[in-house]
Amino acid sequence: MNYLKLFPALLFSICLKAQTPVVLPQTAKGIVVDSKDNIIVRIFARNSIMKISPEGKISYVTEDMRKGFNKPPYPMGDIMTIDAQDNIYLIGGITIWKINPEGEVTFFAGNPFKSKSLDGLDGPVSTIQFRHIEFIEADPKGNIYIAELDEANNDNRGAFYVIRKIGTNGMVTTLANTKENVDLKTNWITGMGVDSVGNLYLSDGNGRCVKKITPDGKVTTIAGLCNKRPFHPFYIQGDISKAELMAPEDILVNKKGEVIFSDGRLHRIIKIANNKVGTIAGNSEIMPNSYNMGGIAKAGYKDGKALTALFNFPLGCAMAIDSKQNIYVIDGGNDCIRKLSADGMVTTFAKRQTN
Repeated sequence: MNYLKLFPALLFSICLKAQTPVVLPQTAKGIVVDSKDNIIVRIFARNSIMKISPEGKISYVTEDMRKGFNKPPYPMGDIMTIDAQDNIYLIGGITIWKINPEGEVTFFAGNPFKSKSLDGLDGPVSTIQFRHIEFIEADPKGNIYIAELDEANNDNRGAFYVIRKIGTNGMVTTLANTKENVDLKTNWITGMGVDSVGNLYLSDGNGRCVKKITPDGKVTTIAGLCNKRPFHPFYIQGDISKAELMAPEDILVNKKGEVIFSDGRLHRIIKIANNKVGTIAGNSEIMPNSYNMGGIAKAGYKDGKALTALFNFPLGCAMAIDSKQNIYVIDGGNDCIRKLSADGMVTTFAKRQTN
């Protein structure tokens, strides 16, 4: 038998098997990547957090994170972050839960039974009450950052966000307030990310731009012409002095310090680097400016080269990046997880089980 002739077919079979999507028991709602490049997925409508190896092997961080909790508060939430020691932090409204690599779930922060808001107070994390937490990120040093929405409208000035840091020393400090900070003013944050030195990045849903907050509190706009087009926006790539964004959402920062975000109305993944804005994945047809007041592109589903691939995530999107700079995207409209490889290919990494 000529084994050399069989080798190409065997290699193709192995590659095909490796690319077969992982089957998820339910919709993926949150995603992070640990230090071993395992993809950690929060499974919707279940109490489980799944672990998927880069090769597609399935295990669980915890199959029931409520096990052992016999009275409230109960562990809950979908949005996660992960620190350098592979501890997962899960937000559940006004509480934060910590899940260690062994799957042990503990209460981390928040005071769910207090009826009075403690606006403006910082101090030990054990004493702080949080507003509704919408975003959470961990930096490599173990600091935790959160964005809290306050909709009380106590002064008739509308909703606003408070950005806070939970330090490794257990102290909570307020970094910014979108009501009082003129450079940060917005009542709709749609994404948050953090880099290796503690710079925070926020997607401003109202302004259609991305802003940066340095550790000392300085705020700058790094892309998008904030508030230029409240309605009927354009997406314009190129130099950041002229580039316009449509609907920036979830943010991550790669090893080079480049800022990458998803756009939930364009169905694309976009990068800010070298003072330029450009699409790195997605090729959806952008509808005419007058078609939808919020701006919209046609959704789709197509794997392949990144700039020919199609996505469909208007209902929500989350991203994570591994050590090899592969990006994993929860493609909400297609109910699956897509992988954007570092060499520019899009594949379906995992998909929801169908009956």
